[in-house]
Amino acid sequence: MKKVSENKILVGGICIVVAAILAFLILPSMYKQKEKTIFICRLMSDIPAGTKIETEMLKLVEVGSYGLPETVVKNTDDIVGKYAKVSMTTDDYLYASKFADYVSDERLDKAVAEGKRLVAVSVPSNAASVANHLKSGDKVTVAYYDDDNVVIDDILKNIEIYSVENEDAQNLDDIHDSEDKDNSIAASVTLIANDEQAERLVKAEYSGKVHLILENRGVV
Repeated sequence: MKKVSENKILVGGICIVVAAILAFLILPSMYKQKEKTIFICRLMSDIPAGTKIETEMLKLVEVGSYGLPETVVKNTDDIVGKYAKVSMTTDDYLYASKFADYVSDERLDKAVAEGKRLVAVSVPSNAASVANHLKSGDKVTVAYYDDDNVVIDDILKNIEIYSVENEDAQNLDDIHDSEDKDNSIAASVTLIANDEQAERLVKAEYSGKVHLILENRGVV
């Protein structure tokens, strides 16, 4: 009985020590952490995906720092000039992963900034697609038949290829290593064109006999 009593006293003493540590050391430290605040970025209004972030769209608000993820945006300069990858509201935490340098990709954004558009043309044969050697970034001349004449227009020279697709509209760059050879055959080519080129390309497409001539191997 004496040993049992001594054990109870020991356990009771340990509990008192633990409680004292919690009461005087750990809990006050936790409360101090909860009382700390930090300024983070928030939106002035809701925005849709694809919005370019401007300084006037942002504000700094003071919030408790306890439990706040390290990746939350604290400096407006970190996201000004970038694009929203998803739609966001004024209540959302802003994380770097929600923003990108481009709306879709660098080449398309550059083309749009230059007033250019994407125009797709069909390639009716393996020869028309330069034996399937075309790749994104290549520069080509688009030739076509019109009234039984081969037309090579200066306006349609040195046009950049945005992507090459198969019959299922799949980008060949994405299925380059596919074992299914039928999926790797070009059926259409999407080109980056200005308004005048786009008009001529539509005419060439409706001629039904487009032929591409590879001029320069591009780098993307």
